[in-house]
This record gives sequence, C-alpha cells and structure tokens, in this order.
Amino acid sequence: MLEIDDEREHIRQAREEKIVFQITWSAHGTLPPGTVVRCLTENISRRGLRVQLDRPLSKGSQVELGVEISNRAGVFFLTGEVKWCKPLDDRKRNLIGVEIKERQSDDFILWQGVLDKWSPICCDFDQV
Repeated sequence: MLEIDDEREHIRQAREEKIVFQITWSAHGTLPPGTVVRCLTENISRRGLRVQLDRPLSKGSQVELGVEISNRAGVFFLTGEVKWCKPLDDRKRNLIGVEIKERQSDDFILWQGVLDKWSPICCDFDQV
C-alpha cells in the first residue's frame, strides 16, 4: 500500500520492517545518547521512515539505523535525523519521523535501489 503526503518529496510505503537504532545525539530530557531502541517501522520511503516509541525523542536528534527488509537478506546501516515527534494518545506513545541522511555508502545506495524498485510506474496525470 502506498501513501502520498504533500509534505514529503518521496512516496511512502506502509511497511512494518524491523529496525534498531542507536541515539548518537539528543537534547536533554529525551532518550540519551547511546540508547538502543528496537521497534517496527510504520512506513518508509527513499529518504525517511516513521516509527512509534514509548518515549519522546527531540527534533534534531541524530541516530544510526539498522533496517531489515522482509524477504531480503542483510541489514541496511543508515544515518538519520529526527525531523518531528508527536505524542499519540494517553498510552504515552510517540510517532517519530526520521529523515535518512544522504551519504556515499554502499548501504545508502542499496537502500535507494530497493526503494526505487517499489515505486509505482510514473504516469502523466494531466493526460488522464
């Protein structure tokens, strides 16, 4: 299932993929540097992902990511930055948006290739 969001440059795909991330920098009062979190993604795109956590994480926090994609061997090791964090409900859950940082690494290039394969075939909607 694909989602399109006007505030995003890339198409999101709703996927629950395993992710481990380590906080490398964060503001006081949120998860401290060195914290390792395991969770599932809610959606992913070429340059971002969304997860739920039980604690807030400050905007601008830096994270190292390990993402496993279903039906694909191995883990993608990526770097990201928290772009937003929104409390969900009275269960103290937080929805967090992470932007994947562009860098010239094999994992980043492979990640983009895998996500490109999932993108729908483009068409000219003006002609429909």
